[in-house]
Amino acid sequence: MQRLAMIIAISATTIVPAAAAAPYVGTWSRDRLNCHATADVQRQTVFTVDQSALSFPNLGCEHASFRKTATGWVVRASQCYGEDPSLDEPFSRIIHIQRDGATVRLTWRGFDSGPLVRC
Repeated sequence: MQRLAMIIAISATTIVPAAAAAPYVGTWSRDRLNCHATADVQRQTVFTVDQSALSFPNLGCEHASFRKTATGWVVRASQCYGEDPSLDEPFSRIIHIQRDGATVRLTWRGFDSGPLVRC
């Protein structure tokens, strides 16, 4: 009986954190082959969304706060750095995340990731 209780306790602690993660958290790409490509290819093709930071091709934000909306999530990203020479760094950006089944789409003014699959 003690063994069963221990197995249940261990299972609960390993399952609960994974289930608690927001559905947008993870590593995403247009093509799953990019998920296992060289680091250089990944930097150009993989989008990573964390609970408090973002790393996208040509854009990285050290801080992010997420708010649920009727159509997905609105992200207030700050301490961002990227390849846009017209912006003084660090800058802030509002990013929209929409989930459609197993895919997500990231958009902001002038950018649309298209459907991304989880790596």
